[in-house]
Amino acid sequence: MVFIVDCDTAEDDIFSVIMLLKNKKDIVGITIVEGNINFDQQVDTMLWALEYLGRDDIPVFPGSRRPLVKSFKTVEEVHGKGGIGDEIVKPSKLKASNKHAVDAIIELSDRYAGELEFLAISPLTNLALAYLKYPKIVENIKHVYIMGGTIYGRGNITPIAEYNFWVDPEAAKIVLNAGFQITMVPWEVAVMNAIDDNTWNYIKNMNTKLSNFYIKIYSHYRNFSMKRQRMRGNPHPDVITTSIAIDRTIIKKANMEYVDIETNDGLTRGAVVIDYLDAGHIITNKPNVELVYDIDYGKFVEILVNTLKSD
Repeated sequence: MVFIVDCDTAEDDIFSVIMLLKNKKDIVGITIVEGNINFDQQVDTMLWALEYLGRDDIPVFPGSRRPLVKSFKTVEEVHGKGGIGDEIVKPSKLKASNKHAVDAIIELSDRYAGELEFLAISPLTNLALAYLKYPKIVENIKHVYIMGGTIYGRGNITPIAEYNFWVDPEAAKIVLNAGFQITMVPWEVAVMNAIDDNTWNYIKNMNTKLSNFYIKIYSHYRNFSMKRQRMRGNPHPDVITTSIAIDRTIIKKANMEYVDIETNDGLTRGAVVIDYLDAGHIITNKPNVELVYDIDYGKFVEILVNTLKSD
């Protein structure tokens, strides 16, 4: 399996990269897009993480610094100023590519046509722009895994919208309707399967290089999630999506659905509209995504822990 990881670097994006690598998947490029924290810091934090992992062979391509149409806000209060808490990290040697992410996506989709998987764990601006510039990527990219949206209207940036789709709803609408083979993991799946105290404490006591790294980069996020979002622990929206890309048996329930995105400003910006009533016979919309409704928490934790064991 050959992957592009499209991300807005914070702790879950970094660990998604680690999980792919530790499960022997090839990453041919990491593309950065606007999102969680200051854009330049996102680039620096990813390069810092690659140095930590000893992977100077994976190119990092900076992409869009803003959504297609609207303004947006970063969420340093959620992830910390450095994306791994408030520590500001910088690479000592690694530098980002001068090639723009959109051009890299297009070139890599041609080079690995038919085998390239696209892990979209961020706002979808880069992929939407690549598609608009070069529609053939729909044929070239084997599968797109998207972390974004909601199934029951429980948002994390507004009462109804998930952050990635809220940041760039126009891009999300373009990508979902472009014709890609898509598996979509919504926010509520991460909420239902947040890391509970037993799992957190088990990881804390593992005392491997990667388990200690995990505790370090997730502590800020866990604290925010439990205190401010009233969750049972730190959620893994990106890492759950990555786990599914590695092993589909983690999925407990998924349906093919027609999904669209609300692009208006106001309370409904970024809201997901799902054709639950199968009204496609009236509005002629066919299912466009495989929508994940739940996962097997035990299987997910197993792949997580096994990743942390493999220093």
